[in-house]
Amino acid sequence: MLIVCLMSIHEFLLPDENIKFQSKTKVKYGENRYNFLITDLRIILYAKRGRFLKSDDIISERLDKLHEIKYCEKGLVFRTAKITIQSNINMDIFGSCSELKQLFNNLQVIVY
Repeated sequence: MLIVCLMSIHEFLLPDENIKFQSKTKVKYGENRYNFLITDLRIILYAKRGRFLKSDDIISERLDKLHEIKYCEKGLVFRTAKITIQSNINMDIFGSCSELKQLFNNLQVIVY
């Protein structure tokens, strides 16, 4: 399923835009789960919605608009992580610690 979803994300990439990082598992933003991608120009949250009639659900933010990114972990037994991305909008992304730590490290390299 993941490969099918990521194949159609290429339809939404800009000319000469390349994917630098993609999450292995889905992350949570708001009430929905998304694949998280970092390109050389923007971050993209992407999901296919619908059981029979599939539709694309995409959120993107340009990297040059990012002001600050924060990472934190919570929980004793069931640890979860959160990345807060501040830009024109504030985004709180939730997921597993291992996945979001890797995502945060890649964001730091690309953004700063």
